[in-house]
Amino acid sequence: MTVVSNLHGRTTDVRGRYAITGPGFEITSDGSVRSGGPGEEAGSLDLLVASLVSCALNAFRHDFVEGGQPERRVEIFARIERRTEGDYLGTLVMECFIDGVDHVTAAELVAEYKKRCRIYNALKDSLPVVFVPHTSGSGPEGTA
Repeated sequence: MTVVSNLHGRTTDVRGRYAITGPGFEITSDGSVRSGGPGEEAGSLDLLVASLVSCALNAFRHDFVEGGQPERRVEIFARIERRTEGDYLGTLVMECFIDGVDHVTAAELVAEYKKRCRIYNALKDSLPVVFVPHTSGSGPEGTA
């Protein structure tokens, strides 16, 4: 068996704030206000969404790029939408701005992500993800 993630979590002097460390990094995380945490730093849902965004950034920047071509610039804005009642996670909406691709390639990138991202596949039944790909020239800096 191979260890692929090795983290350490501990409480801090701030009630509801936690330090999570791994080899070479530290993340500060807060419990939600609902659970008595300060709700100022990234919470558990933020970290979950961040893992899906990180995986998508990694895939979209280089999948289907021809040898010798530069990696793509990618920007993703992610949000969770849910009704206020109930305890379900909601739906993750990922607005993906991908330079240098057309709509067909963007759809292929999303399909490849869905096929290969282990985190997405572990969560897709509990946290539906809606991808909204925007292609070359449609980035946030190009909108009026």
